[in-house]
Amino acid sequence: MSGRSHGLESLKADRVTAAIVAESEWPPLPSPHTRVGVGGVLIRDGRALVNRAVYRNRFTIPSGYVERGETLVGALVREFEEETGVTVKVDRLVLTRHKVLSTEESDVYFGFRVEPVTGTPEARPPEIAEVREVPLAEAMTAEWISEFSRMAIRLAADPVRGWPLANWRGGEFPGLANEVFPPVD
Repeated sequence: MSGRSHGLESLKADRVTAAIVAESEWPPLPSPHTRVGVGGVLIRDGRALVNRAVYRNRFTIPSGYVERGETLVGALVREFEEETGVTVKVDRLVLTRHKVLSTEESDVYFGFRVEPVTGTPEARPPEIAEVREVPLAEAMTAEWISEFSRMAIRLAADPVRGWPLANWRGGEFPGLANEVFPPVD
């Protein structure tokens, strides 16, 4: 048996093992625990959509945590709908962040540009107190919008910044061009 054939058999065995693990009961996450969050920047007609949760003083881009079994894109579409009533299509990745909260917990965040599909922005209680569509220039500098959200808005407003979503959905041997998010030139 050649090394190449052996490699293919190994990949198939790994995929079977992964499928068995994926179908099994999810164990509780041990410490340190990393949460995965997503956020979306919607810019329409020169205005950025921001909201304020009832437990925050500042406005942010719509965001939330990925639930077990969700993809980043699925979580962002769900969170956007839950918080604003707007259904979105996820476009390009504009930023990532890793923040250590404590010795037991950290947070990884992915920010995307999104495009509206349907819906009119409105606050969605009980979590969201206000939703605003803010002129882009103001949204990039307003102190009442979180610094991190202002950065995401600035990056999403630039038509050439970010990484396109990969179209690879699994298979034998993905090509490098489909596995990574190369910067858009």
